[in-house]
Amino acid sequence: MSFCVENILDMISSYGEEDLKADFADFNCPQNGEIETYIKIKAIDFAKRKLSITYIVSDTSDGEIVGYFTLTHKALDINGSDLSNTSRKKLGNHSQYEADTDLYSTSAFLLAQFGKNYAVDKGTRISGTELMECVMDILADIQHRIGGGIVYLDAEDKPELRTFYGEKANYKLFGERYSKSDNIKYLQYMRFL
Repeated sequence: MSFCVENILDMISSYGEEDLKADFADFNCPQNGEIETYIKIKAIDFAKRKLSITYIVSDTSDGEIVGYFTLTHKALDINGSDLSNTSRKKLGNHSQYEADTDLYSTSAFLLAQFGKNYAVDKGTRISGTELMECVMDILADIQHRIGGGIVYLDAEDKPELRTFYGEKANYKLFGERYSKSDNIKYLQYMRFL
């Protein structure tokens, strides 16, 4: 299967907001309602305001939206005591280290949203690994243009997400945070580009 990855801002220019919203209306992600809500309600507005950019992934054979991901950049503090010596050394190349607090301060790419469209027939559905390859291709291009060396994400503390991000997608766990508004514990993962 072959995929096309398009920046939502380019799609707004080419197709218009209303047609794009109509295309997003059928997006379905029963495992995480936030993924579905984001693409249907927030993605266009956030892109127009330059808060984050969503990339739409389509099947090149029929143009059907198979998934999407959203990227932005954000300041990040990482506690050094939670890292291996190898990770500390790599992180030192991309951050400012504060010895008195054992914190690495850096600007990193945030993989803010990452979701597959379950409305697509199972036989033609994109895999998480294929979708992550699309993410890494875009980040490689961005890194080439502006620099940067770290991507991170927050994921709910669920076994299938720990397995995917920690084992299949090669992200390293570096912390956790608790969202009072969502009442959810999130695990924080990073990966060097």
